[in-house]
Order: sequence, then structure tokens, then C-alpha cells
Amino acid sequence: MLAPGAYARLGLRHPLALDLGTSTVRVWTPPHGTVVAEPAVVARIPSGGHAVGRAAIDLRAGGDAKLVWPVRHGVVEDFHACVHLLRVVAAATGRPGDDLSPVVVGVPATATLRQKNLLVAVVRRALGGRVATVEEPLAAALACPADLDSDDVVAIDIGHGRTEIARIADRAVVAAERVDVPNTVDQVPSIAATVRRLGAHPVRPGRRRLLITGGGAAHPGLAARLAALTGRTVTMPADPHLATLAGLRLLLTG
Repeated sequence: MLAPGAYARLGLRHPLALDLGTSTVRVWTPPHGTVVAEPAVVARIPSGGHAVGRAAIDLRAGGDAKLVWPVRHGVVEDFHACVHLLRVVAAATGRPGDDLSPVVVGVPATATLRQKNLLVAVVRRALGGRVATVEEPLAAALACPADLDSDDVVAIDIGHGRTEIARIADRAVVAAERVDVPNTVDQVPSIAATVRRLGAHPVRPGRRRLLITGGGAAHPGLAARLAALTGRTVTMPADPHLATLAGLRLLLTG
């Protein structure tokens, strides 16, 4: 069972919360105190060398550098490019390269064991130290104003090219499915059908909550349509695209 402060430890120099998305990588560490976000892209320069994030996009606009997006559908696709991306972004928080403080990273709830292990290997190679993974819908749910111990909760994480629906009970993901429809509006009926299926047999008789997070959560009319189609009370954080990272931060700080 996860709760705020689950990974908090006294004396750690730079523990890191990491949300590695398909389009954006976001990191946070207590000494830095603010979120560092960069496009999840690496530019390979023909003459040698790399650039990451906005610098990579600027480089590509002004020359012939090749862009590589090392994450696809929320999972690692290019190991070495992803390692380089994480090293540069983590360094922007002031985290020393030789620091071995633990890292808590979000992982898709529907990722395979191989995909989770690959993500852990990338993070360990890039940043060192112990790596803990937390399912992204669960991390996001921790940051939402819902009672995870008594409410009947289904969480939806609408990311770039990947939407996950997860049933949460006892502060753990007990079931999860993925919906792949390119347009956020077009996938609403599929999302609603999956929510109804996962929530058909309530684990507890509490309030029937639907938590919506991710970059696509703020699409106009999305929350109202899902509420109407599922019969659930919809909850959405103030910054839905930051919900996963906010939950990971809570696990580090309490």
C-alpha cells in the first residue's frame, strides 16, 4: 500500500521524482524545488555529439541534425538516447553526476515486465542508485483529492498516444487496460466502456470516483461526457499534466 512519504529517507542528498513521458520528461528533486521539463527528444549531430529537449528541436530547425524520440507510448524505445536524455535533464536540477540517491519513476500500469525492467535499467544507467517504479495512474491518484481508502476509484491517465484506465483498491492498481485512439474526443466512448467494465463489481461501497489526469485531461467537455457516460463523479487536479509527478513527489516527501 503506497502512501505519502513511502520513499522518504533522512539524509538523502538528491532523491529524484521522474515522469518519463512520450512527449515530455519531467523531473523534480527537493534541493532544486521546481519541476524541470523538457521535450523527450534527442538530436544526433552528424559531426558527432548530441543535444536534448528544446536545444535539440532548435538544432534541428537550423540544420540537418536527426531527431530521436526515445520513448514511445510511455515505454523506452531507444535505450542509449534515453540514457543521454535523462543525464542531461537530471543535471539541470543540480543533481551531481556521482549522486546515488534513489529515483522514483512512473511506469505505465499496462507495461509488460520486460518494459518495466528496461525502464529501470535505463534510469539506473543514467542516474545510478536504487530505482523504484510506481504505476502512473496510482501516482496521479495520490495527488488527487479523493479518499483512496474508502472511495470506489477508477483513474484515467490520458497521455500522448497512450490512455490507461486503472482500477485502484487498497492503494494499488488491481486492474488496468489501455485504449489507443489517436483523437482524445474519439476515444471517449471506448474510455467510458472500459471504465464501466473495470468498475462493474465495486471493491467497496464508497463514492464512485473517476480521476482524470494527463495532458489530454483538460480537453473541453471531456469530463462532462465521461461523467454522463459512466455515472461517476469526476475529479481532476488543477494541473492534470503534472499529476503523476506530483504523486511521485509526495512519495518522496510526505
